[in-house]
This record gives sequence, C-alpha cells and structure tokens, in this order.
Amino acid sequence: MKQLPLIDMHALRTFTIAAQERNMSTAAARLGISQSAVSQTIRNLENQLGAILVNRTERPLSLTPAGHVLADRGSAVLDSVLDLANAVAERAKGVNPSIRLGLIDSFAATCGGRLARALAARTTRLAVRTGLTPALDQQLLDRELDLVISSEFMDDRSALASYPLFTEPFVAIIPSAFHRGQSTVAELRQLTAGLPLIRYNAESHVGTQVEEVLRRHQIRSAALLEFETADTLTAMVSEGLGWALTTPLCILQAEHLCRGVSFSYVEELQASRTLYLLARADQHEGFVADIWRLCRELVVSELLPRLEKLDPRLASGITLPDATAPATGSGVSAHRPAT
Repeated sequence: MKQLPLIDMHALRTFTIAAQERNMSTAAARLGISQSAVSQTIRNLENQLGAILVNRTERPLSLTPAGHVLADRGSAVLDSVLDLANAVAERAKGVNPSIRLGLIDSFAATCGGRLARALAARTTRLAVRTGLTPALDQQLLDRELDLVISSEFMDDRSALASYPLFTEPFVAIIPSAFHRGQSTVAELRQLTAGLPLIRYNAESHVGTQVEEVLRRHQIRSAALLEFETADTLTAMVSEGLGWALTTPLCILQAEHLCRGVSFSYVEELQASRTLYLLARADQHEGFVADIWRLCRELVVSELLPRLEKLDPRLASGITLPDATAPATGSGVSAHRPAT
C-alpha cells in the first residue's frame, strides 16, 4: 500500500472549522483568511488524501462520507496536538499551560475562588466551568475540559486518571423543630414517617448516591420534593418542609441557609463520597500533580477550618489521602461508594 504523506495541521484545522460552520466564508472569518484560501486549502487536502471531502454544489456546505470521517477524527487529532503543545510548554521554563477546568457546584462555591486565584498565576489562560458531575465528566471525555473536580471515580475509563482529594460522610440535616439527636437508621425511618425526605435531583451524582443509601437501609419516602442544588435543598429543610441527606461540603455551600437546621450523624449508614481530580492520562502530569497538592492544601487551610467553626463533627468526618504523590488508575486506594 502506498504510504500517504502526513496531513498538514493547518489544513486539517481549516477543514474542521469549515465542517463545523458548513460555510467557507464563515470559516474564513473565523480563521482570519480569505474564502479562496479556505477553498484552496481544502482542495489541496483532498488532492493529498485522494478523496473528495465536501459537496461544493450543496448549500449549506455538506460533507461526503470521507469528509465525515476526517471531521470526526480530525477534531480529536487537533485536540491531542494542542495537549502535546501544552505539555511541551509546561516543561519549558517560564511558560505555563492553558487549562479548561470543570468544578462541581459544591466545590466551586466553597473552594473555587481560592483555587482560581492560585491557578491564574500558573496558567497562560484559565477557563472554569461549573455544573453537575455527569455533565462535567462527559465534557472531559469529549475533550472540552482538561481537568475536572468530580465526585465520580472513573475507574472504567483507561483514558482518564483519578486523583483522590478527600472523602466526606453523608449527614442528615433536619429542621431544628424536628431534631431529636437522631443517630440511628431506625430513628431516621421514624422521622420519615412524620416528615418527608427532600431529595437531590436524580440526574445529579450526589442524588444517585443518596438513593443508593436509602435503598440499602430501607428508608422509604415518597418523592415529593426534589432539587438540583444544595442551596435550594437546604433552604427547603430550613423552612421545615422535610429532612435530607447531604455532605459537609454541600452544607458549607449552603451555610448562609442553615438557620433553623440541625445536623445528625448516623454512623450506621456507613455512607460517604470521595471527590477526585480527574485528568486525561499522561497529559499535564507535572501540572496535575501540582493542582492535586494545591487542592489538598485548600481543603486543609480553608475547608476544614470553616467546617470546624460551623460544627466540629462536620470537620472530623473529612478524611484525606496521604500527602505523597497521588495515585492514578488501579493504584488509587479502594473507594467505598455510598451504597
């Protein structure tokens, strides 16, 4: 088989942008070149590959089957080249990488500001997104994000590395008027008989974890109230509408709404969640290790003192991994999910 020449990255980028825009003039505007230059670059690429990539007679521009293959795989290739460039830049003295970071809402609301401030001095460009774990994890897999702080250990994805940050227990938050120092599962079941359980949205990872805890301990309550954020859930508990299972980080996120709320620690639940720093394997290794250490320092210096002030038992429930270099993949310590 005749060996094809290597694809020029400039030509590949020009083609993928034209494929995204479905219009050569719009692609030219994005690239800052003329429409004729876009057309000629794509034609040269077709000649190089021996395949027609676009249907020029159709409007808007459409792709041939060969064009679809190149557009799909070409985007991943360009992302990999960018990752490689960032990795090289990371090793170059005085040059920092460009990072797209995803944070789950509870971490963003409690530690996100300090983390962003620290990272701004270590990156050439920092872009931060917040949201729910499933959406952020998928954006990492789709190469829309470089790093994610998530509550899900991606052990079944060899392309990703999971660095444990800390583990926190699930805690019951109860309207103070109904709080009787509940400390057993039986007392939670009794509480549910007279006060409904308020749930996290089932689409959130913490919501899924809570449901697993409830099923395991046979704590049953009709799904009458369901909310997406810790702020709203805590506000509903504060109003006396029900009780909920949550975590110290989520409690801290909604600290300003905790008036009229009491905490119950039920060790019998044996339920916790771990937060991880997720990254694509073998990319930005040195930088990722630095970010892991930085996050751990923020937990110790910022998160734990605030939890201690709110309630010492919230702080005492937090456990951190060893302060050595973080493990990845199968080397991560066994995680006990909230089930």
